[in-house]
Amino acid sequence: MMACAGLTIALLWAVLRHASDYMHPLYIVFWRSLFGALILVPWMIRQGPSVMKTSRLGMHFLRSLTGFTAMIGIFYSVAHIPLAQAMAVNYSGPLFATLGAVLLFGEAIKARRVVALVTGFTGMLIVLRPDVDSFSWGMAAAVLGAVSMAGSLLLIRSLGKTEKNQAIVIYGNTLSLPFAFVMALMFWHWPSWYEWCLLIVIGGMSTVAQLFMNRALIVAETGAVLPIDFLRLVFVSILGAVLFAQPIDEYMWLGGGIILCSVVYIASRESKGEGAA
Repeated sequence: MMACAGLTIALLWAVLRHASDYMHPLYIVFWRSLFGALILVPWMIRQGPSVMKTSRLGMHFLRSLTGFTAMIGIFYSVAHIPLAQAMAVNYSGPLFATLGAVLLFGEAIKARRVVALVTGFTGMLIVLRPDVDSFSWGMAAAVLGAVSMAGSLLLIRSLGKTEKNQAIVIYGNTLSLPFAFVMALMFWHWPSWYEWCLLIVIGGMSTVAQLFMNRALIVAETGAVLPIDFLRLVFVSILGAVLFAQPIDEYMWLGGGIILCSVVYIASRESKGEGAA
């Protein structure tokens, strides 16, 4: 299931890269958000209005906004930097989430976790190799996507203590939709038939990838399936090289591998109930 999720995500990113030749990433974000909200409508009708009850609407709004920002960062980076580089930086999301849990929630942390975090962020620097000449907005967008994804994960963790999962999903997919629409207006045009096909494929593959990943995390321990998630980088590197002539260098593999090892270590500790280790 995790291997299938990795392949689906890699194919999705390749479609996103191709679609960015026809549509601006912010425009694609709006349609992806709209499709995600529409998919929930039948479910919302079956659940009834009670599923929307909440006393933490502000927190739901922040969770939706961080998820929306993460989507912007990811889509923009996919359109402007090599797919393998964007994917490797995307792996750092759980590292930012772990750091955020310490800073915002006061979670305890010990030496081994600190080493894992420092190692992971070192891997991200290896991937980005930031300097004045090589800096690009695509790189900045990739980091923004990872940081925002971490914020979304932390807010979901907080909301999960008091809110129903249905409410978290519904509010997360709908509250940011007006902002997505306003941003899309800057690049507005009615999609051509080919663009409609691309948008539908993007929406469908996003859902399929999430189903694969959710199933993998249900039937196996997180620490066991996360190493397989590294196949995402393998798949997306091959697609980037074959379809878009994007170079693959040793820094992407080295940095991506370091990031993944750090994430797997942290996840294995958490799955064993050693969150402070």
